[in-house]
Parts: sequence; structure tokens; C-alpha cells
Amino acid sequence: MKRDIEALSSQEFDIVIVGGGISGACIAWDAITRGLKVALIERKDFGHATSMATSKLIHGGLRYLAQYQFGVVRESLRERRFFEKNLPHLIFPLGFLLPIYDFTPTSRFLLGAGLTLYDLLAYDKNELSDPDKHLANHKWLSKEKALEVDPNLNPKGLKGAFYYYDGLNRLPERTNMEFITSSAAHGAVIANYTEAVDFLKETASDTVFVKGIRAKDLETGKEFDIHAKVVINASGPWGDLVLSKLHKNPVRKIIRSKGIHLIFPKFGSESAITFETKDKHHFFIIPWLNYSLIGTTDTPFEDDPDNLKVTRKEAEDFMQLVNDHYPAANLTYDKILHAYAGIRPLVADSESTSTYEASRKHEIVDHNKLENVYGLISVFGGKYTTSRSLAEETINHVVKEYGLKANPCVTKDTPLDGGNLPVRFSIFLDESVKEYGPLYGEQLVRNLVYRYGVHFTKILNKIKENPEWKKPLEQIFYSTPAEIEYAISEESALHLDDLLLRRIGLGNTGEVNQSLLEKIATQMGHFLGWDKSRIQEEVSHYQKTVRILD
Repeated sequence: MKRDIEALSSQEFDIVIVGGGISGACIAWDAITRGLKVALIERKDFGHATSMATSKLIHGGLRYLAQYQFGVVRESLRERRFFEKNLPHLIFPLGFLLPIYDFTPTSRFLLGAGLTLYDLLAYDKNELSDPDKHLANHKWLSKEKALEVDPNLNPKGLKGAFYYYDGLNRLPERTNMEFITSSAAHGAVIANYTEAVDFLKETASDTVFVKGIRAKDLETGKEFDIHAKVVINASGPWGDLVLSKLHKNPVRKIIRSKGIHLIFPKFGSESAITFETKDKHHFFIIPWLNYSLIGTTDTPFEDDPDNLKVTRKEAEDFMQLVNDHYPAANLTYDKILHAYAGIRPLVADSESTSTYEASRKHEIVDHNKLENVYGLISVFGGKYTTSRSLAEETINHVVKEYGLKANPCVTKDTPLDGGNLPVRFSIFLDESVKEYGPLYGEQLVRNLVYRYGVHFTKILNKIKENPEWKKPLEQIFYSTPAEIEYAISEESALHLDDLLLRRIGLGNTGEVNQSLLEKIATQMGHFLGWDKSRIQEEVSHYQKTVRILD
């Protein structure tokens, strides 16, 4: 994928998308597979905010049943299946324990009824050719059976547990990148570190006609125009701020909800746990790779989204909540490996005053109907899991209302490029390790298959051409110089945090010490021509990015 600023400025597109998170990336994928001419720009890096700061789940959202959001749950459960089918190397079944204690506010009967409805709403969940992706219905476990599944559950007051299944999004940053790179491979022109600084517009009578975007390449400072028939604002938590470039007081505003996650060395079992707290909120303990992830909080966030960080108090309060419910974890501040925060952009006119209870349904706003601004669409709200259906609905609307010629949507049944496997994933993985493992190392090949699907051979080919790039730089993800070069040349990684957090993903484990950080920065700098001063700048910026605020 080439970051081609000239291509953005030298032609007219059918649509230009502002925002490279999962919503914008899915819209690009939907549009390009229909034959539309597509551009996408992202002010920072692809998926740098909400889209990488997730609970690493593709799920229906069991708790939304209690809020009577049946449509959102059904949509999410349907879309979970499409994710499993089209990204088989990244989305996997995950079992959940939902323990019932004497303090659990919702009765066993109601939770059982909710899980029965959850199964019914996922009636088509196993319409997949890969049996490894099939999900069983929920079941009840006695106290003794629940403790067999996870002996670390607190037995005091435990009545038993439900066991149900949802989807693990193993590497959300790679999932987002699959939509970006697949769109680019099919002809979309895409650039990160490119800011929408203004709208191109003309006024006739009482109507403003949006003609594109005035953009700025943040790497060079150069400004240029991107001409398009329709502009789609998919900038997530920045959605109303982007609209403020059109109006000082945009007619659509969003509520921002902050959620934090903490990564620890592995504790607990191989099953995730959903806890319902005494005040009828919830949190997860999720086994992720060789780690345990706890998430998530849900609090209003009224500051600038650019100022989002995890604070020490938030981390300590959350750890106390987890320790109260799962004492065996014995979480302390010094055990935290990595912490991250994300913002959920919620529709502002929700009937609920609570961010926890607010609807997760998306909203598509046509500003022509709302305020006589022709050629501008904004998308707000929604969930990671429903991003594909959001994209389909958005492009359906654009095609209908703006007369664009496009083919029907095909993304339900079209694998992303990395997920286009010739056989089911488990067989593909075993065959790949058997064929390439003796030459390149079994663990290296295995990790590459999980990260890149069928494209793992592109990294191996780079090693074949440059044997000195074969030796892994670390023993966690087994990332090599070849993979770093691939991230730069094929995935537009421009900065150290792009590489560590959103390409190879090593930074999301928190296990990048100073020595390893400098080694990787030096290797990246070698490919990009950085001097020692620039390398140190990149290291310092990365450390600031991942630091918890005291």
C-alpha cells in the first residue's frame, strides 16, 4: 500500500472518507468492492484510537438485552458470523463464565432467559463451513463444575455459573488494518497522517454543496484538495469536531464515553469471565495470548479526545473492583504490563442520561436532509462488531440519494485479502508450519500466519531475498526486520508507535523494555533513514504514548 498524496489530489473520487478507524475502513471496503472510486484519509494512524482500544471481542453484547436493544444484539450476532467467516485468522470462539453469586443483582432465572434469547437471536451462528468456528448454546454449571472450569473463582457465595460463547478479536489492530490494506489492494487511495482541515464547498440559494476536502499532509505540511462527489465523516470521537469546520456549532453532537483496559501477566483459566457487579454494571476478565485483559470502565469524557489517557486512580479503582470480585487475581499497580483507554462515540440524543445505558446503535446523518448541506454524510455511534453493516447501510444510502452507479454489496461473503484461505484455518496453519517451519522456525511461521493470514508468505519472501532479516528481534511475537520493512513498505507505518501498537502489535503486551525499544527503533530508523536524534524522538514519543498518568 503506497501512501500516494499526488493520487489523492489529482483526480475526482466518488467518495472521500474522513477517518481510518474500523468504521471508515469498513466503508472503504464496502465502497471499493462495489466498484466506486474511493479515497480515505486519517489524521493520525489507522485505527489509532477507539478501534484499537477495545476489549478484543466480536460479540453480540449480552448486556444490551437488559436495555431492550434487541435489534442491536441481533445485528451484532449476525455480524459476528461474518467476521468469523471473512477473517478466520483473527476471529475465534471464546468461552465465557458468568458466575452467579448471592450478591448478583439479576436473578439466575432472568440471566438464563437472557442467554436463551441470546442463543435464539444467533440462530444462524453456525452457518459456517469451518466447524472450528461453531459456537455451542449456553449451559448452566453447578458451583462444583464452575470451579472445575476456573478453580480461582471465589467460592464464597457462589451459586453456580452460566457458560456461553462469543468471539475473540485476537488482534483488533490487525483486523482494522485488513480492511485498510484490502481496500487499497482493490484500488482505494488511502493515506494516514493526513488531516481534513476544511470542506471544499460552494453555496447556491439556501444550499451548501460539499465538493470534497481541503487536506494537509502532516508529514510535510503541504495542503492540497481532494475532490469527491460525496464526503463521509467517519471520524468517531472527533465526528462533531470535524463538522465544526463547516459550522462553529454543528447540528449533530456526540457523547463521549471513556473505557479503560489493563493487561497483566496471565492469571485465571482459558475461559473469559463476565462479572455483573452489585450496581448492575459489568466487566470482563479475558485470556488473551499469554496475558489477562481486564475491561472495561464506562464513564463520561468531556475533554478533547486528543487528551485521552489512563490515570493511575482509574487503574487503581478498577483493580480494586476486580479484586473484590476475583480475589485470586491479587492485582496491584506494579503488575500492570500495559494500559490503554478508548472513547465510545455515542449518539447525543439518546433517551438515556447514562453512558453505560446509552444505545450502541449507529446513526447515519445526511446533512442535505438535516441542514441543506449536499454531499456530506456523517456516521455516529455503533460498535466494532457492527461496522460492516454500518458500512453497507451507509453506501446503500449514498448510492440511492446521490445517484452513484454501484454494484450490490458483497462484503457479507467476501473474505478480506488476508483471510482468503484455501482451507479452514486450523489446517492452513498446520500445513504452513509443516512446510515453512523447518526453514524459518515454527514459532515465527505460526505467529505470522495468525497476524497476516495468507499474506504471511510476503514476509517470508522478504527474508528469502534478505537472509539477514530472518533473526527475530524478540521472543514474544518473533518480529523480524523483514516484518518491520513490510510494515513500512506495505502498510504505511511511519512512526515507531505505528509499528509497535498497530502493525506487529508487540507494544500491546507491555513487554517492550528500553533495550528492545531502542533495538526496534534503530531497525526501523535504518529503513526510514532516521538519524540518532530522530530515533530518540520516536522512542520518547512512544514512551509518552503508553505511559499511565499519575
